[in-house]
Amino acid sequence: FFFGIKRHLRSESLNFSFVNMSSGAMLTREQEVDVEVLPQDQANINEFGRLNARLHEARGEKEAYEGRLERLDDACTELMMGSGDNVFVMLGDAFISCTEDDATKHCEDQVEKFQQIVDKLSEETDQILERQKELKTELYGRFGSSINLEEGPN
Repeated sequence: FFFGIKRHLRSESLNFSFVNMSSGAMLTREQEVDVEVLPQDQANINEFGRLNARLHEARGEKEAYEGRLERLDDACTELMMGSGDNVFVMLGDAFISCTEDDATKHCEDQVEKFQQIVDKLSEETDQILERQKELKTELYGRFGSSINLEEGPN
């Protein structure tokens, strides 16, 4: 998320004018909203930033676990089509010989474990997005178009 701040010192209080960073241009004097940034406003802006960072982390983690989950699902399918022979299962850096049934059980346990992680990450991203929506409403209500809390181009 992008937002810019231009500081103005007035007597003993600190006031901020926000600069529109989404278009890459500064707001005109008429568009600027000269509002004193209260400690609660700064706390909300900081919380939004932390939530945004965690949202990107959680989405990356979820994507990685979904990839692992897909590979495990493919492995389970391959095991089901096997001939009942012993197979090698990789645990860490080592391969261990075991029966096809044991390997299938291990694979299914791992699928369940990773699915639970993916579900938790999905729930976390939903909660983050909901809280960000609340913060956006509050911050846009206070600062109007002088603050930009939307994702920039990647």
